[in-house]
Amino acid sequence: MNKHFIPLILATLLGFFASCQHGISSIGLGLVDEVGTDFSDTTTLVAYSVMEDTIVTTNLSANILGNIHDPIFGDSRATIYSQFALSGSSVNFGENPVVDSVVLTLQISSYYGDTNSSVGIRVYRINEDLSSENKYYQNSTVNYDPTPLNYSLTSYTIRPQTPVIVDTNSFNPHVRVRLSQAFGQYLLDHQSSMSSNSTFQQFFKGLCIDAISHTGNTGYMFMTNMTSSLTAISLYYHNASGTHSKYDFSCNTECVRFTGIVHDYSRSSNSDFIQEVVSGQQEVGKNTLFVQATGGVKTHITFPYLQDAFKSLNNRVVINKAELVITNVSPNEEFLVHPSSLSIQGIKADDGSIMYLPDDEYYTSSSYFGGTYDINKHEYRFRITEYVQQLILRNTDLSNSINLVVKGSGVRASRLMFGGPDLTDNKRLRLELSYTSY
Repeated sequence: MNKHFIPLILATLLGFFASCQHGISSIGLGLVDEVGTDFSDTTTLVAYSVMEDTIVTTNLSANILGNIHDPIFGDSRATIYSQFALSGSSVNFGENPVVDSVVLTLQISSYYGDTNSSVGIRVYRINEDLSSENKYYQNSTVNYDPTPLNYSLTSYTIRPQTPVIVDTNSFNPHVRVRLSQAFGQYLLDHQSSMSSNSTFQQFFKGLCIDAISHTGNTGYMFMTNMTSSLTAISLYYHNASGTHSKYDFSCNTECVRFTGIVHDYSRSSNSDFIQEVVSGQQEVGKNTLFVQATGGVKTHITFPYLQDAFKSLNNRVVINKAELVITNVSPNEEFLVHPSSLSIQGIKADDGSIMYLPDDEYYTSSSYFGGTYDINKHEYRFRITEYVQQLILRNTDLSNSINLVVKGSGVRASRLMFGGPDLTDNKRLRLELSYTSY
């Protein structure tokens, strides 16, 4: 039997046998003291937004590159650090190979921001080993040679929906960054260092791909699949025989890669954001709250009186449904849209470590847990019934606090401003409870 129907079944059975009414303590709740299924949406919530500590960005499904200005969240810059690998088990450039050109290609899987902007992309050679034994975070950095490998110091626009034509062949959307002839010749001249991937990666430790600036008001970030066949360092050359060839240094699943992200919140022009997130004035969260992907901002939510609300009933309460409701109170800025999905992190009571809620899609399903943006209601809903029931029964390792974050924060760039618990009914952060007492 699906465990999520148990509270409803139990509540129905209890309704047949219960015949007396009970008074209910209303600390933090607007509860009705009668047997049956009751509803409350007045649970006391304490919420405020803070900067994220760290998120792991090692070898995720996508990497982020770009430079963006957000009037609410300030400036953000995403940089890719990545190893590359040989194509195949042997390399033979022939006699006296000479570079024709060398191009770094980056597949575009999605984007965020203004594609009419252009971003200054710079490519550097990494000077230290990337290790598969290490975890890299959004605030990690790697030493690199400060001299750009670019053929020219230019900016790049992206066309995420437009195929790229190369020599009459059509390819899926990607960015092409031409690198210097000297770098290409350097690779050709070190064929002896390409006997194996390990030997090659000792010689060439990888690239730092940075986004130093943008044109226009907004800029953009794009997500790239580094292990895509479209992502590579493509070396075009000819040799003494006159043969013109191409060799790709790809980024396979064994290559270590991560995204480094820098946020400059001093560039925000939103006073609530500055006071709450930057200056730590938690009381601002009563009305306005924030979340941001890319390891940026999370919202901490506590239900301070929930466990005591049913004390007079000796916890004889069945929670039929508990939903956390988040309402988007800010219209989307031009080019800066809301996240398609949010997520909740449970917090372990004894040490503050992150855990899944029992209702999380990890244990249930995404359709049950929720968190997807409803475009008509401008809201997100999470079903947290079992978590609330366990809190009331004091039968959990979880605390009465959770974190609200953007789902897939390490591979997304979106953000949200939403209503705090003290706003008007249709916009406030709230917990909706349907319950039965017996």
